[in-house]
Amino acid sequence: MKTVLFVTLSFFCSQLLHGQSTAVDSTLNPYGSGLGLEVVVTNSGFGLGGYFARAVTREASFIAEFSIGTEKSDREVKFFGLGQSFIPDKANYFLRMPIRIGVQRRIWEEYIEDNFRPYVQLSGGPTLGWVYPYFDDENGNESYDREERRYDGFGSLFKGSFQFGVGGTIGLGAHFGENTRLTQGVRIAYTFNYFFDPIQLLETSEQVDPAKFFGTPSISITFGRLF
Repeated sequence: MKTVLFVTLSFFCSQLLHGQSTAVDSTLNPYGSGLGLEVVVTNSGFGLGGYFARAVTREASFIAEFSIGTEKSDREVKFFGLGQSFIPDKANYFLRMPIRIGVQRRIWEEYIEDNFRPYVQLSGGPTLGWVYPYFDDENGNESYDREERRYDGFGSLFKGSFQFGVGGTIGLGAHFGENTRLTQGVRIAYTFNYFFDPIQLLETSEQVDPAKFFGTPSISITFGRLF
């Protein structure tokens, strides 16, 4: 994974340096400013968010993003039966709400028509987490017992606590269409978050240490309006 991060970051930097060596065009990118919605798919499931972009040069745009999605352990397995579902050894639900600010740079503009606009992106910023219990731990032993109540995805939402961290996104994507009013696109990225306090997703009886770092590949589908 470190190799993938290094190669992607090197590619981004090479493209950025290449852009600095070309002639400066005072006209801003007509496709570089807008706002819209994002559907995000990660190893942990689906997320929803939004973005705002502002062209700063012919090739580069400032971008700000916010999304909300779930985070789970890669050891979690969900079972269904008799109208109910359960996840063995699960301790807590976890929502992550990252705010990302960075640069999105169009690449290969001189070789590809405007109806397909590939780009690289590098962004980072704070991440807010919300941890809330999977079951009502009445006896305080941090393990689920049969007489204890299990919560569904929202049953204990208001019983949680905030966690704070930072993170980033390194990605490669493309926007589609020549319409200067509406746009859509897709991005493949690696996203990561580091929390200052460890997050316990599975029961302590499983001898799984709480985690501070969470990283995952992600696919984002965007729908936006240009201005």
